[in-house]
Amino acid sequence: MRLIIKISLLCLVYAASWGQGIRYQVDLQHIQNDRVSVQVFLPAQKSNSIVFSFPKQVPGTYSNYDFGRYIQDFKAISKDGKSLPVKQKNINQYQIEQASLISHLEYQVNDTWDSPEIKGEYIFEPAGTNIQTDSLIAFNVHGFLGYLEGQSALPVQVSIDRPNHLYGSTSLMNTGKGTRDVFTSTNYQSLVDSPILYSEADTTSMQFGDTQILVSVYSPNHTINSKQIADNIKPLLIAQRNYLGGKFPVKRYAFIIVLSDNLKGGSYGALEHSQSSFYYLPEGTIDRLGQTIRDVCAHEFFHIITPLSVHSEEIGNFDFINPKMSEHLWLYEGLTEYAAQHMQLQGKLIDGDAFFRTIQEKKETMDMQFKQDVSFTNMSKQVLGKYKDQYANVYQKGALIGFGLDLTLRQLSQGKWNNQLLLQALSKEYGPTKSFKDNQLFDKIVQITKQPALKDFFDSYVAGTKALPIETWLQSLGYTWDANQLEDTKTLGFDPQGLSINSETKRAIIQTNSAINSLGKMMGMQAKDELIAINGLPTDIENFVKNTQKILQIIQAGDTLAWDVARKGEDGTYQTVHLKAPYFVIQQASRQAIRPVKNPTKAQLELQSNWMQ
Repeated sequence: MRLIIKISLLCLVYAASWGQGIRYQVDLQHIQNDRVSVQVFLPAQKSNSIVFSFPKQVPGTYSNYDFGRYIQDFKAISKDGKSLPVKQKNINQYQIEQASLISHLEYQVNDTWDSPEIKGEYIFEPAGTNIQTDSLIAFNVHGFLGYLEGQSALPVQVSIDRPNHLYGSTSLMNTGKGTRDVFTSTNYQSLVDSPILYSEADTTSMQFGDTQILVSVYSPNHTINSKQIADNIKPLLIAQRNYLGGKFPVKRYAFIIVLSDNLKGGSYGALEHSQSSFYYLPEGTIDRLGQTIRDVCAHEFFHIITPLSVHSEEIGNFDFINPKMSEHLWLYEGLTEYAAQHMQLQGKLIDGDAFFRTIQEKKETMDMQFKQDVSFTNMSKQVLGKYKDQYANVYQKGALIGFGLDLTLRQLSQGKWNNQLLLQALSKEYGPTKSFKDNQLFDKIVQITKQPALKDFFDSYVAGTKALPIETWLQSLGYTWDANQLEDTKTLGFDPQGLSINSETKRAIIQTNSAINSLGKMMGMQAKDELIAINGLPTDIENFVKNTQKILQIIQAGDTLAWDVARKGEDGTYQTVHLKAPYFVIQQASRQAIRPVKNPTKAQLELQSNWMQ
């Protein structure tokens, strides 16, 4: 009897709450022309004019996506079933008049993965939407559901009528029955933070203390399943738990993994959320994908610390229409990328050679692809505009900053402080619901660690443009960068680390002249050349790895190497240029140029021991 009373009271509380909140109804059962119907039921409105918005940008992404592009047939319906006056203010916002009479809104949603007719910036698949009723619906909430301006803090509920053959994987609790899924959240931002994958059920659950981990996988050709991936990342999660102090800071977490045999946009990758992460990766077997999955999962999972528990006001109070960028991408992405590698080293999932190869690759990529005269804080603040093309440096220079900070903290404090302890302390100081002010973080870190010399580190390498002293940091650990260590290397005229993807043309592009080696220079390669074909084989995104590897395996000295490249002229149009030269093997810096010193000092050994364990 007592249980029944509690349930009844709980229902009354929720009923009262939703009377003041926003309720979404999504129909995935009757999809027409790859469009989903959505209804939004609003609480009573006091104002006569309201604005309903769709996100321009979402947390974790650093591009203006304008999700309003994908909305059609937007209507406001009164309580007596009539249409109310609606004016589209801009691509993302609708102004509704006579709002006190409103019953609900209704509109249609197109998907971002498969709507080439909708022009605008390419949307990274893990942040986008897919509507494929027979097999896969990628339900990133921000791509389907909008919010009321000034009322985004209201509680929200979304009911989703799904096809019987599709299962919804998410970190949210599902309180629905049958084919109606019901999810609730404290506000719109929290709901947006929780993507849902609808596909054939392939899930595996793991328990780590009081934390439940869900792994959900969609593999179109069933080359891999969730249990294989769960088994693959279980040692990683154990190592991460140890790295975080023996306990995860969340009760539930979902790895939502979509594997693709047809690259749609321009890149594979993942997007972090506070209690889940959404992956879009190439399909393959566990043997082929195992380390890639571990590396990507290691990075994304660490975002449960930054920015979940440590973030600035720009993220804590995210503005979906006029987003303001924090200056601390070095913290959110850089330290996360460093921790993803360092944790695997400490957990003995990789060895020292593999770790330092990664450090070497990151420095070489940083030098080849990115500006050296822009401070990291300045780049972060202007990453949506002026320095948009510099964003990927967060995974290169950002990780190297994390490496240097970790060593500097350990040296200054005689081993009492490190990145792990710093992030734990910052998490206690702030946490998920408390934000720091952008311009106060460096002082706060100095105050917490009681290491005033850190101010010089931040002023020089994060807020300043002083070159990172990588070799000095390595020396402190008992390692050296042997630039004279050369090796014969078969290349295709450039260093692959100097390539990026043009998301519009879907071609690999040579970023800078420094990425072109002596073979490429002989052929006449230039910076910004886009690669079309090698020895007659296409090198578009789908075929690049397969065909370049094939040529590398069979080509011999004296054979002809021929590239077709697209070169943009002054008028902005591309011309196809044919390049060729007799093939030869070049000498370049060893891929293992970072090596232990022969006779390390006591101080080097002590720091190395402190850092490795």
